[in-house]
Amino acid sequence: MSQGAPGASLPRFSRRLLLAGLGLDAAELICCGLPLVLWMQDSARDFVWLKVALPLTLALWAAAALRMAYLVRPVLDIVAALREGGKPKPTEAETARLALLRAPREIAVVHLLGWALVVSALPAHAIAVGARDPLSGVALIQLVLVTSAGLAAVRILAVETILAPTRAILVPNLQGIRVFADRYRGALLAVGVALLGLWQTALAFFCTMLGGATGEVLVSGVLVLWPVLLPGGYLWWRRVLARTQPIEDYFDAALRTKGGKGLGRDDPKAVAAFVAAERTPYALGAVQALLLVAGGGAAVVHLGLGGHVALALAGRLLLIVLLVSLLATFYQTLLCQQVLRPLIRHLGSRHALPLAEVRAPLGLSAKLGASLLALLVAACAFVWLFVHARSAWGPLSLAVATVAVFGVVLLLVRDVVSPLRALEERSGEMAQGQLARPVPPWGEADEIGRLAVMFEEMRRSLRDRLRSTESINVDLEREVRRRTEALEQRNAELHEALEKLRRAQDNLVRTEKLASMGRLVAGIAHEINNPVNAVINSLGPLEEAVKKIAAGDGGSAATLGREAEEILAVVQRGAARTKAIVQALHGYARGDDSTQRLVDLARSLDDTLGLLQHRLRHVQVVKDIEPGVRIAGFPGQIDQVLMNLLTNAAQAIGARGGTITVAAKNQDAQVLLTIADDGPGIPGDVLPHIFDPFFTTKDVGEGSGLGLSIVHGIIERHGGRIDVDSQPGHGTKFSISFPLPPAGGVSRNPQ
Repeated sequence: MSQGAPGASLPRFSRRLLLAGLGLDAAELICCGLPLVLWMQDSARDFVWLKVALPLTLALWAAAALRMAYLVRPVLDIVAALREGGKPKPTEAETARLALLRAPREIAVVHLLGWALVVSALPAHAIAVGARDPLSGVALIQLVLVTSAGLAAVRILAVETILAPTRAILVPNLQGIRVFADRYRGALLAVGVALLGLWQTALAFFCTMLGGATGEVLVSGVLVLWPVLLPGGYLWWRRVLARTQPIEDYFDAALRTKGGKGLGRDDPKAVAAFVAAERTPYALGAVQALLLVAGGGAAVVHLGLGGHVALALAGRLLLIVLLVSLLATFYQTLLCQQVLRPLIRHLGSRHALPLAEVRAPLGLSAKLGASLLALLVAACAFVWLFVHARSAWGPLSLAVATVAVFGVVLLLVRDVVSPLRALEERSGEMAQGQLARPVPPWGEADEIGRLAVMFEEMRRSLRDRLRSTESINVDLEREVRRRTEALEQRNAELHEALEKLRRAQDNLVRTEKLASMGRLVAGIAHEINNPVNAVINSLGPLEEAVKKIAAGDGGSAATLGREAEEILAVVQRGAARTKAIVQALHGYARGDDSTQRLVDLARSLDDTLGLLQHRLRHVQVVKDIEPGVRIAGFPGQIDQVLMNLLTNAAQAIGARGGTITVAAKNQDAQVLLTIADDGPGIPGDVLPHIFDPFFTTKDVGEGSGLGLSIVHGIIERHGGRIDVDSQPGHGTKFSISFPLPPAGGVSRNPQ
């Protein structure tokens, strides 16, 4: 609630109270003061009522206004505090709540006591001076008291209706259904008393306006009327208590039981309370109709049989009784429905109502049809009565009757249109996904009420399904989040394991490379020893030749020079051979850079063959390398691939001799490298396992079983593929495909 809301509602609150008070004061003056004026005008020529009644009336209104100001003062203080942004204290809020509770009743009591004082003082004065007989005074007192009681009940209902929104603003923590539980029976009684007083006033008015009912006739009729209505009123109240007992049982269980958990959605007490709330207005209306017709009929029969009025006039008076009683019954039923409507809406929004058990006693079509037909007949009857009455007051009476009939029609239309508008509004909200606010029935469970109940069930079902879906979505999100976290953890573990595996693979590659280098060194030592021995053996003769040339002995200088040149050529060839072997070994042993480079396959093959000469003594190597064939990769790893495959081919051929064919060319947007030998081939049971780590067919100490596995890993790292084709007795062929190097994507320095 915004701070400006109470302050904004204050002008409406005050103005509505003022207008309602002035209107009811005018109604009291007409309905209660006019009979006093007429009665005193016939009884006293000096118009004593002007000297007594007018001051008493003014005093009455002044006292009521002061009492209203006193009671509403705490409410105004809280409004002022809220307007200034303050917050009322709990004691102030409780004082305001009590003021809102007491104000309607006390204002009505002040007015009723004032009129009781006036209507008692004036007839007593007239009777005391002998101007009128006591019976007429008693009849006047009855007429004015009942009328003022009815208007006091109307005042209670009007003030309560005006203050109800203010109560919700000023005391927001006060539960509305608790207020209803404490006041609904009093409201039903106020409706009954108000309709009874207005019924009597309307009868007196219409009978007087009809032209045949004099003061004596009214007095005689009133004296007969109340012996019938007083016990009937007591029976009506007993009927109220009996009919509302299921409602009281519901409130006892739902609100008045301390420490209770409340009632469930399907509790039968809620269903019984709903049935009682929708059927009580009809029951009270029926009882009231019987009482009013019985009382009014008895009065008319007394007047007719007693000779007070002609039989024709008695018939018209009886028709007036029936018509006014019909209108009073309509108002009684509709107003009682309005009183009980908060309970019906509360039950419809809090509990599940089985449609078969809460169905209204009358359908909407039957209720509207019968009501409109009865009102049409009543309107026609009023027109006939007051048009043919030939009275000067006929048009006024017809206007009053028309207003009364039109008021019933407005109430009926509102009871049909208002729930449809509420359903339309809630349907729009539900279409937008707003399912929090309930869709309670407006009144009884007729066609519109049952539609509202079904809308409410649909809303609850949609809300429950939506909540279930949201709960499932939350659970799914939670589970997805949990799985995602677990997956991320697994991915991190896999990444770590993959990194460890990569490092292990790199270590294996280096280890295998070092092992192969160790095996190479053992064979290369002999290759290096031969040129070194040649160099060493040539140094002695070269030294002697140099000395001879220097001393001029041993022959001609030209001969000695040619011998020295021959010796130097041997030394140069030995040194060049040693240098080539060392460079090839150094190139094989070097580490790779972190980025790929262009690798010249012809150069890598030559370097590898230079290192493997000692293993290829009995093997003929045939090279078919297309010029300019290059791949993107790590040179050291490519050399290791060639080294392992050529070594395996040489070992497969053995000392018997054979041929190894190495070919490389660009083919189908890739580089195809093949290494084939004419050895004995690979057995069929061994072929599927040749790339498995640590798988070897060699004797212990001759191989680790990692050579081909490392070759397979290196080729996959370079984005290539290796295939093997081997037939026992027909040799083995390894086919390796590398992707073409990207244009400008790697270093242009071939290695």
